Amino acid sequence: MRASEHFALNQWLCEYPDWSYDGILVELQQGDNKWVHEDITVWEVVEDYELSVIAEFIEDTRKAFERATAEVTA
Repeated sequence: MRASEHFALNQWLCEYPDWSYDGILVELQQGDNKWVHEDITVWEVVEDYELSVIAEFIEDTRKAFERATAEVTA
């Protein structure tokens, strides 16, 4: 998993399994329960959001991290 993916997951999730980044996002987007997943725990600040919305937050955070670090290394 890339650093940007770890960073993004850690910003929104306090626990998640050792799956691929894409696998975690798929689980969040397609989970049976809109707010709770058996293997994934979100931070309290977003616990009332639907998991699909949290998946969007994670992906946006990953992209922002990659843009910011690209500026630093350029």
